[in-house]
Parts: sequence; C-alpha cells; structure tokens
Amino acid sequence: MMFAFDLLKQYAGPTEQISTAAEALVGRSTTLTEALKAAAINVGRKPVETTDVAAIKEVESRAIGGDIESHGGVTAVASKAVARNQKIGKENEKTNLRDVIAEIDVKVTRDREVTSEDAEAVVQAELNHSPFNNIIPGGVAESVTAAYKLNCNPCNLSL
Repeated sequence: MMFAFDLLKQYAGPTEQISTAAEALVGRSTTLTEALKAAAINVGRKPVETTDVAAIKEVESRAIGGDIESHGGVTAVASKAVARNQKIGKENEKTNLRDVIAEIDVKVTRDREVTSEDAEAVVQAELNHSPFNNIIPGGVAESVTAAYKLNCNPCNLSL
C-alpha cells in the first residue's frame, strides 16, 4: 500500500518541480478552492477534460464536506463543459479550465486548508482518469499538492 507522501513524491515530485503551482499560491490562503484558482492561473487556457472533472470533483466534495451530486457546483459546470468540448472541433472555441473555475466563489461556499489526505486523493483522482497515467503539470492535482506543501512550510517535509 502506498502512503500519501510516497504517492505525492512519485507523481507530483519535489517542490522544486512544481514551482509554478507553488508560485501561484504564494500570498494566498492555501485552501482547497485557492488551489483550484492556482490551477486556473497555471493552465487556465487548457480545454476542460475528464481528468480535470475528476480532480475538481474530489476538491469540491472535500471543500464542502460531503456529497456534491445535489449541490450543482463546479463539478457540474466542468462536466457540462467536457460534454460541450467533445462536440466542438476548434480548440479556441472550447470551454477552458479558467472559465469553469471562475464559478468557484459562487458555487463553493465552504472551504478549508489542504491536508495530505486531500492532496493524495486529488492526485489519485486525476491519475485514475488520465489516459497516460500522469497528472497535468500545473493542473488541479499539482496545485493542490503545492498548497499542501505550502501549508507544511516551515515544517520542511521532504516529499
């Protein structure tokens, strides 16, 4: 069985490798929704994909502390965007991650600091839905992991 730190180290790498995600979070609170905002800063122009939906769903359910099915939140917006994007041929007309995460402040009214369990679950969700078994550089999983690492500072855990 893989522990949280091992999983994060294997797929997210050391802090130096995710400096873009970490830099986007500097000066911000390191909450789950702030991590989503960092992903929007890092890779916001990227069209929303199923890997993003899986990671967003994990973040949103952990932020609100429960079931998001009846919530109608950001996950629902992301899912609709993926369905729409699959029908559109032109990349510049697709709904991107920034458009979806722009709804975060309206759709998610509860939030909390990122924990190691959150980071591990989001990384795993993104990996489980990735056709290439990797996380998106600067994306949701990497941004959540960066937020967790910033929450640990100055404890200087060597992940």
